[in-house]
Amino acid sequence: MKRILLLILFLPIFTQAQIQEELPSKIQGYFDRIQKEYPTEKAYLHLDKRTYTLGDDLWFSTYVTAGSTQIPSPLSKTLYVDIFDGDGMLLEQRKVQLENGRGYGDYKIPRFGKPGQYQIKAYTAWMRNFGEDFFHSTAFNVIDAEGGSFLPQVTFREISASNGQVKYLLDVQAADQSGNPLANKSLEIIAWGDQEKLTQQPLQLNAQGQASFSLNLPEKPFKSQFLELVFAENESYTNSQRISIPYSLNLVDIQFLPEGGHWVVGKKSTLAFRAISPDGTPVELKGILGEQEFKSLFGGMGKVEFTPEKSDYSTELIDLKYGQKRTITLPKADLEGLAMQVVNNPAASYLTVLVQGNIPPQNLLLVSQTRGLINYMIQGTLNNGVWGVRIPKENLIAGINQITVLNGDGAPLLERLVFIQPKEMLDLSANLSGNLNSREKLQITLSNQVFGNPAEGTFSLSITDADQVKDETNTFGSIFSDLLLTSDLKGKLYQPGYYFKDQEVETLEALDLVMLTHGWRRFSWENVIAQEFPKLDHFIESGITIEGQITEQQETKKGLSGGKVSAIVGEGIEIISSEFGPNGRFILRDLVYQDTATVAITAEDNRAKNFIDIEVVRPEAVFQKITGIYPPQIEWPAALIATFRERNLQQQLNEDPDILDLEGVTVEAQTIEREEEEVRKVYGSGDVSINPDKIPGNVAFTNVFQLIQGRVAGVQVFVSGLDVSVQIRGVGSINSGTTPLFLLDNMPVDAATLLQVNPRDVASVDVFKDPARAAIFGSQGANGVIAVYTKSGAGISGVTIGGTLVTQYGGYSSPREFYAPQYETKTVENAAADKRATIFWAPKIEIDSSGRAEVEFYNTDIAKRHLLILEGMDKQGRLGRFVKILE
Repeated sequence: MKRILLLILFLPIFTQAQIQEELPSKIQGYFDRIQKEYPTEKAYLHLDKRTYTLGDDLWFSTYVTAGSTQIPSPLSKTLYVDIFDGDGMLLEQRKVQLENGRGYGDYKIPRFGKPGQYQIKAYTAWMRNFGEDFFHSTAFNVIDAEGGSFLPQVTFREISASNGQVKYLLDVQAADQSGNPLANKSLEIIAWGDQEKLTQQPLQLNAQGQASFSLNLPEKPFKSQFLELVFAENESYTNSQRISIPYSLNLVDIQFLPEGGHWVVGKKSTLAFRAISPDGTPVELKGILGEQEFKSLFGGMGKVEFTPEKSDYSTELIDLKYGQKRTITLPKADLEGLAMQVVNNPAASYLTVLVQGNIPPQNLLLVSQTRGLINYMIQGTLNNGVWGVRIPKENLIAGINQITVLNGDGAPLLERLVFIQPKEMLDLSANLSGNLNSREKLQITLSNQVFGNPAEGTFSLSITDADQVKDETNTFGSIFSDLLLTSDLKGKLYQPGYYFKDQEVETLEALDLVMLTHGWRRFSWENVIAQEFPKLDHFIESGITIEGQITEQQETKKGLSGGKVSAIVGEGIEIISSEFGPNGRFILRDLVYQDTATVAITAEDNRAKNFIDIEVVRPEAVFQKITGIYPPQIEWPAALIATFRERNLQQQLNEDPDILDLEGVTVEAQTIEREEEEVRKVYGSGDVSINPDKIPGNVAFTNVFQLIQGRVAGVQVFVSGLDVSVQIRGVGSINSGTTPLFLLDNMPVDAATLLQVNPRDVASVDVFKDPARAAIFGSQGANGVIAVYTKSGAGISGVTIGGTLVTQYGGYSSPREFYAPQYETKTVENAAADKRATIFWAPKIEIDSSGRAEVEFYNTDIAKRHLLILEGMDKQGRLGRFVKILE
């Protein structure tokens, strides 16, 4: 009996010890498997600049990293780059071919598109498994250089809210680009919320071009809300500008967050706060807690140190810009619990973690990890209400480090993010040879070192005219802010580049506020303890993937039995074979070809033979529309706009195909093809004819109206769901409304019908703007004509004949070469004035073991100062960035 009792007494002790060993082992095993089987990819784009005019070329270089150490990715070979206009509508998609994580491309901003803040999202198929929040997101500004006749400045003087309505008092000052007021002119004011028209009213300006007015809007958390100001210059042309509308303070997301997630009565705590509007704009606040005053430091964030004496607190907050007031209830202070403080002294060689509390004795586990790589794990308990841990910084890699305290069951009790500054960076430099005289040949020597020794690396280089282009790193970020900070945070971070501008105390404090007010959510501790791993719906792409479905031409009870499928791309660019099963589904992987190509797919079923139909399943774009971004005021970069006409002319001379020498046989073939096409156009060709196959990224389009958007002067296209509005400037009849005539293969249809046409089936789109050309349509064509012609003939796309399908399928986007004039000899292109804003662009520079590389280019006619931005990485994932003004 004594022996049995002894066994029972020892059993709980043995089990508890076993549990203490089991939890760290389980956590370590989970993250080890994450590293091996679920490596995270990240993407970053370096743009040649951040502000453009309509019609400009945008150049980008891509970096894709993999794993916790963020080395250049050996995994994905395809990066999708989606480009959206100022309203968040998808414009184009680029498929960028990657080699060792590197690629590059370009985008032609539509000459007749809309100005605004355009956005970019970049991602691999593999990244889609882990959530859209971690795609690379960035933006750039697009200015209408010919829109200088109307430049309004709007001031929101007062904001007040009551009974579900927000009242705004505003002042408007309208002038042109020369500063001349729009004296006694009339405007139309439209307020929008998430593309819903909220209110519309006329506004009369006085002799000074000024007016004051009020707005009453519903108090709703629209993801975006903006004011559209419309000025009719004449009967056929209107100029509109858009600016964001600030929100009522009641709609602002205000959070007070104790360090570690909890604060305890009687224990000194740091209470951080963040105030963000529904559109992601920060709101600066001030308030009082107890006797301590506090206010925002940067980006709507701030903190206050406080020792709670009770559980319940509230504070009245004041909006520093508009004076709005709001009372916030703070999170309850625990009567019994744990609190955390982390000290990250830049001069110290360790992080200090202090855990305080008044809970009953229990085993605790502290886990420190960066991007899933565990760097420190220790068990402990409170001793006299305190547990202190020192984490050696030598164990920590650069970026966001997460410190979590768990109980014996693996439930998280406290959590804190800490940013670890990179210890190993690439030391870059650039030296200029030559003088910045007009059209002088210049040479720049680039250098890369690590710890004083020459080192290899892969880089991208942008050189712009510093008097036309400013460094906007603070606003849009850099390779450091993206790969080390924003790529591991959900949501929008205001001015991400600001946190890396220097190592001053205020900058480091602002960066720590980001850590205190944001969560790291690539995994949850519940999944770690339950050993649940990400679901993989998308695989690593090593090339272009074509998916399809095979079905019987005449359905039978036996169905398909499976068979072989093969494809020929173009004239033998790629030949590939695969198999399909009884479900008829097939996938052709790892194809490598450029642009849209003809793909012939042949299949044979073991039972149905070639009495089958083949359908290619076109992948839908991940995003058709995202939330638009609207500026608080109209930006007008005068120096960049002053060179617009010369830059535009030089660009046309460089790109106009009529300047090129064409061999006779090629011209003849184009002529025959054109003649055959004209036979189908019974009303003749329009003023503008659009060939979809010549639009890069057209495979991402979902309707024919996207083929027109921004590509035809004077044509405005608005698509919202199933509603379509098209206006053609310069035509119109008082009695006929504003909607143009729509034709589909010469037959009149409505816009809704055209919306159903697959843009991949379109051969051309003709736009009739000239009233003389449109006269053939009679009164129906008074507002212009949009004529859509689909592909037809013997080689019709999308029809299976004898088990063979011939179709068009988009490959990798073929990047253009950056135009850099050569002034040794005189040509048509270099005879024009040279006022380029981007002087030199090199998307991929490989520096070898010598640690040096050289580039050469010619200066423009006017540039006296060059803004040089060089950034990149090496094979170990170490980052480097160098910015310099060359004078």
